[in-house]
Amino acid sequence: MTAKRTAKPPKERIDQLLNMAWNTKSTARTLAIVNQILEISPGNVDALVMKADNIQDADERAGILLRALQALTFSGGDYDPEDRDILLYVVNQRLAYTYFYANKFDEALRFCEAALKSGAVHDDPDAEASEEGMKSLHYRLLIERGDWQKIIAETMRDEEHSWAWGYSRMIAAWMLGSDNTRRVCASMFWDVLAMSPDIPFYMLGYFAEPDDGASQRSHDEFDFALLYYDALSVSDDFFNWFTRGTILFGLLSGRFEEREREYLLDVLDTLGGYEEYERMSGLIVEGEDEAVIEMLAANKCLAE
Repeated sequence: MTAKRTAKPPKERIDQLLNMAWNTKSTARTLAIVNQILEISPGNVDALVMKADNIQDADERAGILLRALQALTFSGGDYDPEDRDILLYVVNQRLAYTYFYANKFDEALRFCEAALKSGAVHDDPDAEASEEGMKSLHYRLLIERGDWQKIIAETMRDEEHSWAWGYSRMIAAWMLGSDNTRRVCASMFWDVLAMSPDIPFYMLGYFAEPDDGASQRSHDEFDFALLYYDALSVSDDFFNWFTRGTILFGLLSGRFEEREREYLLDVLDTLGGYEEYERMSGLIVEGEDEAVIEMLAANKCLAE
């Protein structure tokens, strides 16, 4: 006589399927498992988030995430408060990026701000990178909206001097303009360069994407450059000025191969920086980035 197999309770079965989905590397397999979960529990937020993460179409992805947000809003009792707060953050974060890359900036800003207001982010030490990512996106969205005064106000209050903080205040200061704009922005340029000398070279395409063996910091710098490189095009004058500073530093810090130098010197001349290069090359011997940056800043380079 064959013993009957007892069906697992729904929650136990869902937990089993979630573990299977988290541990598979196949997109097709993940989606198949997630769809099984959603047949049992259509409002399961973990499953909806996983499904969205494996969908390329922005509209479909946003629709799935909005379902997850609705499930959290109306079925919050299914989760303990801490888990619910974390899931709210996760869903709002993904919605913000989804709308940003779909060029729907007002929607992206709304969900970005909702994510930043989540208490779960600040209480979870493992979420620091994600919180910094949201703050970077927030500044980036303010640039898209041209809200220069708000950027200046927020950067003045922001105690975390991140890459996004530095680039955003520099761009906002340039766009607001004043009699001493170049001098102020030049100081800000050397400040952001000191934070990470390689980011401008990723932004302008002078450096290729880091390979798999590169450091995590290099990958983080490249990801940030991808997020912000379009922001350099807020004005042609700013883009040319930024390019001038990057080439000037690149030549003086030995970042370019010999075969590139002649071409880049011509570009620098077109941008009005050749005389500055000649003056500084007489003062600087290629050395540590920090020393080169300090010398360029002390000599008011880019300030004119």
